[in-house]
Amino acid sequence: MRQQKFHFVCLDPRKSKKTKIQKCLSDLGTITWLKFAFIRLESYPQTNARARIALECAKKPPKTAIVSRLKLTLLKWQYNWSRNYFERHPDCVAVAWNGLNGTRRVFMDAAKDSGIKRLYFELCPFEQRITIDPCGVNFQNSVPRDPAFFLTWARENGSDDWKSIRDTIKARKSKFEITQSAPANGLDDPFIFLPLQVPGDSQLRIFGGNYQTVQHVLNAASAASIALPDGWSIRIKEHPTSNIRFDKYVAALNNPKLILDNATDTFEQVSRSKAVLCVNSSVGLEAMFYDKPVIAMGDCFWAIPGIAEHCPTDESLKRCVSSPEMLTFSSKTRAAFMSYLIDYYYPVMGNIGDDGTMPPAELKKIISRL
Repeated sequence: MRQQKFHFVCLDPRKSKKTKIQKCLSDLGTITWLKFAFIRLESYPQTNARARIALECAKKPPKTAIVSRLKLTLLKWQYNWSRNYFERHPDCVAVAWNGLNGTRRVFMDAAKDSGIKRLYFELCPFEQRITIDPCGVNFQNSVPRDPAFFLTWARENGSDDWKSIRDTIKARKSKFEITQSAPANGLDDPFIFLPLQVPGDSQLRIFGGNYQTVQHVLNAASAASIALPDGWSIRIKEHPTSNIRFDKYVAALNNPKLILDNATDTFEQVSRSKAVLCVNSSVGLEAMFYDKPVIAMGDCFWAIPGIAEHCPTDESLKRCVSSPEMLTFSSKTRAAFMSYLIDYYYPVMGNIGDDGTMPPAELKKIISRL
C-alpha cells in the first residue's frame, strides 16, 4: 500500500498544468485542490505589503483607480484567508503554478509567512522536464549563484549527459506570417544575436530590471550597437508567439547595425552568432549548448560569473559589446552548472511509468525540495 508522506494544497490551475502537478505529486501523498482563495477580513501585519506587491506584479494592471483599490482589497482578503488556512494546517505543503501574480502570489506568500513548505511549478525550457522549486520560479528560484558551488557539486555528481539535450532543442513555430525573406546581410558576417521576448511577460515585467518592455530592450541595443566594431551587427528576431509586432519599431530606429531576421531559424542564428544577448530569455540558457558567450540584461538566475555576462545598465552593455571578440566564459564552470540543471534541478516528466507514477530517482529530486 502506498505510504502517504505529504498533504499538498494547490490552487487549481488549468487542466494541462493540473495534470503535470498531479503526476509529480500523487505518489508522494494527497492533494487538495482549491478552486480559488476565499476571503477573510481580519488582517495580519504583512497583509498590505503582500497584497500591494501582488497587484504590482499583475499581468493586467487595473486601468482605473477604483478598480485598482477593489483589486487590492480583494488580494488583502485573499491573503488573510490563505494565511489563516495555513496556520490551521501547519503540516501541509502549499503548491501553485508560477505563483508570481495576483491571487497565486498572495496564496504562496501567506504560506511563506506561516512557515509552510512550498512548491512552485513552472514549465522548463527543456523537453520532457519541469521546474519544481521551494523558493519560486525564474530569478526567484533556489539555484545557487556561487560558481564554486557547481564546481564542487560536479566533482561528485557531474556528467556530460547535459550535452545530449541540444538535439531536443527546437525553435517555436511563429504565430504570425513571415512575409519577408532573410535579410541580405549574411550570417557569415560577425553578429550578436538578440531574441526578443513576449511583451508583458513576467520575465520582463518583474525581472527585467531596467528593461521591462521590448521597446526598452530595442532602444538599449540600438544605443549599444554604436560601440560595436566595424562590420559587426546585432541581429534581432521577434518572439514567435508574440501578438505584437516590432518590425516597424526597429525600422524607425533607422540603425544599420540592427538587422531584423524573423525568417531564419532561431537556433541557426544562435549557432552562427558570436554571442547571444537577451534580458533573461530561455534562449540565453539554450545558447549555452552551442558554446556561445551569453549576455543577460535583466535579473537572471544563470547570469553567474564564468557562466554568462550580466549587463544591467546601458553603460555596462555598451562596454561589453565594444569588444565582442573578447567575450568568453569558463567551459568548466558552465559544464558544471549545466550538469546540475539537467541531472538534478529539472525533474524528468518523460520518465513517468505505465502506472502513471514517476520513477524513484525523479521522486527523490522532488522530495529533496521539501
